[in-house]
Amino acid sequence: MIVLTTTIIVSWNLIIAPSHGWVASLPRRICVSHFKVHPRLSLSKETQQQQQHHRQQHREPDNRFGNKAYWDESYRNSLGNILDDDCGNGQHNTHDPSTGTFSWYCGWKDELEPFFAELVPPGINPSVLVPGIGNDACIRDMFDAGYRRLTAFDYAPAGVECARRMLGPERLRLMEDLRVADARSLPYRDASYDAVLDKGTLDSIYLSGGKNKELSRMHLSMAITELARVVKVGGIVFCVTAACVDEVQRSFDACNDTNGRWRQIRDGTLYVTEDGYTSNNVDATILVWERIG
Repeated sequence: MIVLTTTIIVSWNLIIAPSHGWVASLPRRICVSHFKVHPRLSLSKETQQQQQHHRQQHREPDNRFGNKAYWDESYRNSLGNILDDDCGNGQHNTHDPSTGTFSWYCGWKDELEPFFAELVPPGINPSVLVPGIGNDACIRDMFDAGYRRLTAFDYAPAGVECARRMLGPERLRLMEDLRVADARSLPYRDASYDAVLDKGTLDSIYLSGGKNKELSRMHLSMAITELARVVKVGGIVFCVTAACVDEVQRSFDACNDTNGRWRQIRDGTLYVTEDGYTSNNVDATILVWERIG
C-alpha cells in the first residue's frame, strides 16, 4: 500500500501586514507559515480553481500605492527605524515593521526562496536585478543566502536610502549596484542579467495610472518591456503580483518577440517544488517567463 504524506511546519511568529488598503485584505498566514506537500501528491483541478477564485475576491487595489509621493513619505518614515547594518549575520525579522522594513506578499526563507532558487540557484553565481527595492528586506536575505551579484533600484531616493541602511556597508561593497532609477526607462544594457525578481513593483507601476486604465496599461507595458530587454537568453523574469495579475500576463504576452522570444514556465496555478514547498506560501501570484531567444 502506498501512503502519501503531508507535512505541516507550524510557526507561532505572527506575520504582520500593513493595516491599510488592499494589502490588508490579502490572506496572511498566522500559524501555518510553511505548508509542505509530498512531491508525489497530486493537486486537484478543484484546488487550483479555488485558488483562482480566492485571487479574484481581493478588493480593488488602493491607488495610493502607485503614487510616488506616497512612497517618498512612506520610506522617509521608515528611515528612522532602520539601523545601519554592518554585521552581515542575516539575523533579522523580515516582517517586523518596527525595524522599518517590510517584505511585500512574502518573506524570503521558506517562502519565496524555494521557488526562486529552484530556477536560479545561488551556486551558479547569477546576476539578479531587483526593481523597486525600497525597504523590502528580501534583498538582504537573498544576499545572505548566497546571491552576491545583485543590482537593485527604486524610483524614490528615500527608498534607496532605506536599502542602503538595511544592507549595511559590507553587503553594499560586495553587491553590484544600488541606485535611483525608473523601471519604465532603465539605465542598464541589453541582456545584462540572468534574472529579474519583481515583487510588487509592477503592481505599483500599474496603479500609477489611477482610474485611467489606458495609462496604467501603458506604464505597465513600458516597465515589462524594459525588464525583458535586460535579461539574457536563458534568463528569467520572476514576478510576484496581486494587484494586476491579468494585466501583467497580457503585457508580457504582448512584448514577446519585441525583446527576444519567451516561454512561460510559471502561470500562477498552484505549484509544488521538488522539495515539497507549495506556492500558497506566497500571498500573491507567481508568474515566470524564460527567455529562449
